[in-house]
Amino acid sequence: MNKLLLCGALFAGLSAHAQTTLFQDNFESGAGNWTLNGGAGNNQWVLNSEYVDNSGLGLVADTPDQPVGTANGPNSSYLHIYNTQACGFGICNASFDTGSSSNQSAAQTNPISTTGYTNVTLEFIYLCAGASGTSYGVVEYSTDGGTMWTAATGQYSGVSTWTNASITLPAFDNTASLKFRFRWQNGNTGNDPAFAIDELKITGTAGAGATIGTGAITTTTYCSNNTVNISVPFTVTGTVNAGNVYTAQLSDNSGSFASPTAIGTLSSTSTGTLSISATIPSGLPAGSGYRIRVDASNPATVGTDNGMNLTIAPPPTITVTPSPANGIICSGNSATITANGANVYTWSPAASLSSATGPNVTATPASTQVYTVTGTDANGCSNSTVTTITVESCAGLEEASFGDFELYPNPVNESLNVDFGELKALQSVSVLDISGRKVLATKAVSNTIDVSSLQSGKYFLVIEHQEGTSVKEFVKQ
Repeated sequence: MNKLLLCGALFAGLSAHAQTTLFQDNFESGAGNWTLNGGAGNNQWVLNSEYVDNSGLGLVADTPDQPVGTANGPNSSYLHIYNTQACGFGICNASFDTGSSSNQSAAQTNPISTTGYTNVTLEFIYLCAGASGTSYGVVEYSTDGGTMWTAATGQYSGVSTWTNASITLPAFDNTASLKFRFRWQNGNTGNDPAFAIDELKITGTAGAGATIGTGAITTTTYCSNNTVNISVPFTVTGTVNAGNVYTAQLSDNSGSFASPTAIGTLSSTSTGTLSISATIPSGLPAGSGYRIRVDASNPATVGTDNGMNLTIAPPPTITVTPSPANGIICSGNSATITANGANVYTWSPAASLSSATGPNVTATPASTQVYTVTGTDANGCSNSTVTTITVESCAGLEEASFGDFELYPNPVNESLNVDFGELKALQSVSVLDISGRKVLATKAVSNTIDVSSLQSGKYFLVIEHQEGTSVKEFVKQ
């Protein structure tokens, strides 16, 4: 049988302060405090008192006895990884199969409150041989009741005798919903014993430090493309120590503070009613579940949040549509520009426009001009875009006559009929747009010209013939 296991190293010592026990489990009353095996793989968590290989085949080394002083030791109930398939052959102790890559967790079923406690510490004894970086254990914690999990330490491996562990982090302190879980994963190598836990206890120092309440935030909607300075009010009761720093933190858009964004700090030992000058940064993901809270550093204290969801709104997407569609006009003519995507619009430069505001404006520039429109939506968020109106002289396209002709209907939808009249020796017929660009041409002269593919606007029909060039204007509807 191949082996693999989750393991770790010894942590920092216990706090020197008198500690209150907040939670304790020696696993003698069953697994009711734990939710086991939410992952995948045949190597799973179990609570039993199996320590030896009962297969009679000697495939797995016996699990070491618990140390003296363990409740009901030396072979009492404990929480550990085992191979579910091997257990059917009598191997149900702390061992695992490297042939089954597994990732399983044992998590506290119900959170505990550490509100009003500092120096919160998780203690336990453990075994964990495994293989470094391949088969190992991890201790994780959650401060939101189990939605988000964060590693409390590095990986556990290389420990084959029962060892004391103690973890103390500021994130454990003064939180209303704290959970711990043991997680392990294994690859294709490693040694027994597998990850095993016993004599678990969570303690904290009561009555120390301060209590922080974050006040209401007046503005509740911000724009993701803007940086905004705000004031974060908060109230502190109790005592903070020299070197303390208050930090205003912004949650993610679901309200989780698992990885908060620091938005402002205040170095102070003052208590009472205070405030922090903070900055809501630009570039945040849009969402309507943001919260703000204030924490203290000495002693580590987590404050309540502001009590109301904040919204980070995306900027509006502004589009513009010029008419004519290509944005090209002849000198002296006008173009209509229509904006969409917002509630209020401001245009610049305004000198050649019919109005500086509104979704529709008429532009009559003397020369080619770039216009900027800024749109503001119902959330007060703004965005801008530009459009160019190109002015051309349209020289040489005036109606000319070296012999007259007629065309109809004008305006036209699909087919333009031409009566060439007195024109002789016809050479070609072409259609130019108002900028002078040729958009249709034919040398097969016909009395009917298909103009259905043209966009709506003004055009010129140009006929080359024996006496020169004749031009007439028509409008495509």
